[in-house]
Amino acid sequence: MKLNTNKIQTAIIICFFIVIIVLFMFLYPLEISDELWNFQNICKMCNGLTIYKDANVIITPLFFYIGFILFKIFGATILTFRFYNTVICLLTYYLTYKILKDLKISKNLCIIFLALIFEFGFQLLGVGANYNRLAIIFILIGLDFYINKKSNNIKQGIMIFLIFFTKQNFGVLYAIAIILYELYKDKFSKKFIANQFKKFFVFIIPTGLILLQMYLKGNLLYFVNYAFGGLLDFGEKNVAILNFEYYALMPIVALIIYVLVLVKKSLFDKHINKEQFDMLTLLFIFSTVMTFAIIPIMNTGHFLLIMPFNLFMLFYFFDIVLLDELFKDEKYNKKVNWIAIVILLILLIRLLSSIFFLDDDEFIKDKKSHFYGIFVENHIVDKSREFQKYILEQNEKGIEVVILTAESAYTMTELKQNHGEYDLLFNGNMGYDGVKRIEKDILSRENTEFLVLTNEEDMFWQESKEIREFIIKNLKPKGEILNYTIYTVK
Repeated sequence: MKLNTNKIQTAIIICFFIVIIVLFMFLYPLEISDELWNFQNICKMCNGLTIYKDANVIITPLFFYIGFILFKIFGATILTFRFYNTVICLLTYYLTYKILKDLKISKNLCIIFLALIFEFGFQLLGVGANYNRLAIIFILIGLDFYINKKSNNIKQGIMIFLIFFTKQNFGVLYAIAIILYELYKDKFSKKFIANQFKKFFVFIIPTGLILLQMYLKGNLLYFVNYAFGGLLDFGEKNVAILNFEYYALMPIVALIIYVLVLVKKSLFDKHINKEQFDMLTLLFIFSTVMTFAIIPIMNTGHFLLIMPFNLFMLFYFFDIVLLDELFKDEKYNKKVNWIAIVILLILLIRLLSSIFFLDDDEFIKDKKSHFYGIFVENHIVDKSREFQKYILEQNEKGIEVVILTAESAYTMTELKQNHGEYDLLFNGNMGYDGVKRIEKDILSRENTEFLVLTNEEDMFWQESKEIREFIIKNLKPKGEILNYTIYTVK
């Protein structure tokens, strides 16, 4: 029986994707990052606490609800969390590949395009803010409904709900994108208006149920305050613009291509028919609107997260205009497959080579630890052990110890202690007028020690310098531990 080379190559590529993602997830050392903070919040839920009320979560809750269910089934461990994130990553790349196929791009080109997207976004695997990726999964599903002409108001109303309650700004942007596309298709007509109302009613029913559940649990006002009350503060104080010209390149290229096709239709008549132009318009709208998701933190991570939406349009355009005829030739298809395999093989080698550098990180062997079974950066483990010893000693004396930095999450999770919003005092994470409220609360505390970084340069860039300065000015220094100064109320 003659072997099907194409199927063998595809199988190799699929295996590479799975192996790379799984290995990366379970070998990547734990850092002070979104992964740790999000893991801490789901652990709090498993300890009987309620997000928003007992933790200053600033995004909508679906990612945490799903995580809570998984933790209850498989255990509240970092391995469960990384399994959760692995599934999210695999689904993201599967849906990306499915959209490329549904756009009728050559199967072999789909594979190399996916390999390129994977290569560009490889560094995101260990970031841990995978509520973003979960929201993108739902966006990809909703987009694919339009591509396959299987969209309806019920489906899209549900998708808006799922996206909005995973990450609120993504939900708003998705709603804007589909409204613009349907406005292009149906114009401003009675049909268009009726369709938007139908989607809204489908969206509002599950929304009402979630808000009712929050009200009954007593955390609805906390949810509104943290998820929406601090938005202006977050936007004003967390603006980061790094290499913006690099991030803007693909959206600008997409705009130039779309305007060129629109203005010079005669140049593209033999390549682009009405149906293809509609598809190009759909992809252009998503490319443009989703680009705004990188605001206000316009950095590499956020850009790479939404980059596939830019690439969908570019890949589709180049396929129908330049590459369609070329890749009807089977000999080119086989070569493209091997290129994809080489790209993924290089990624796998890079990943495996990183294993040799894990000696600088500690493998957590304590089965009682939430972090059992992974590598953790040495400085995190060493600090935490000293903090845990000190905190337990002070607790025996009736003194509460609050570590006011982003790295406290590891220690607090290990101790199963909760300091509510004090566990992550980031700009924009404290709700409406949060800094003044926290400052007032600090002065009212008795039998409490606040551990503040002695040097401002050691702070994570999103941490509130205002609160640090307030403590230094208004509280009494008691001593030092590691690179922290201990303060108590005067």
